[in-house]
Amino acid sequence: MTTNELLNLVNRLYNNAESNTTKVAYMNMALDGLSPYFGLIVEDDSLTTVIAQDSYALPTGLDDISQIIRLAIANQATPSSRYDYTQYSLSKRDDNPMVSNSYFQIIDSTGSKKLAIYPAPTVVALKIIIRYHKKLTALSETLLTASPEFDSRFHDMLALYCCHMICASGASPDTIQANMFMQKYDSALTSLWKLQMETEKAQSNKKRDNAQWHRSKSFGVGF
Repeated sequence: MTTNELLNLVNRLYNNAESNTTKVAYMNMALDGLSPYFGLIVEDDSLTTVIAQDSYALPTGLDDISQIIRLAIANQATPSSRYDYTQYSLSKRDDNPMVSNSYFQIIDSTGSKKLAIYPAPTVVALKIIIRYHKKLTALSETLLTASPEFDSRFHDMLALYCCHMICASGASPDTIQANMFMQKYDSALTSLWKLQMETEKAQSNKKRDNAQWHRSKSFGVGF
């Protein structure tokens, strides 16, 4: 569905006097919530290691480490194959996040988020490969022909969320309608998750033929 079609759907679902700017802003809130899980999967190799430096600015397109699917560092300056990388895992420790071959997020003195890796590199110029869910492109009320960047069968979720926010806002919120629209949104979200899991499950069980397995283990040469 295009942005214009979504706006028309919102008006059909719930009679309202909100501006297109407000309605698009509500739909973008829903997109932000979907991005870490259903955004386009991309691979970034713009970062390289610096000796004894354990924190790096997030590459363009990556806003938070919650978007990261896989992170790996090359074992040598010119990897011998797409498997010549060491994988790093997200550290979930709150008090002491430094776990062997791990990454986590820190906030510097300016308030900017940074990617931290442990242990600090001892070799210079090794590629840091980050595979992540790219943030879904925000919709705009001035570009009505654009469409959301996820499965088109679920675009109406954005209209449901927008209606929920319209009903839940203002001096006299319509809580009954707001709850009804949120229940429909949650139901659609559950269906989207189910479809994604069924698609992954349908992959071949043999590692040799399983594209998902190769995406998890290989880096730097496409996926």
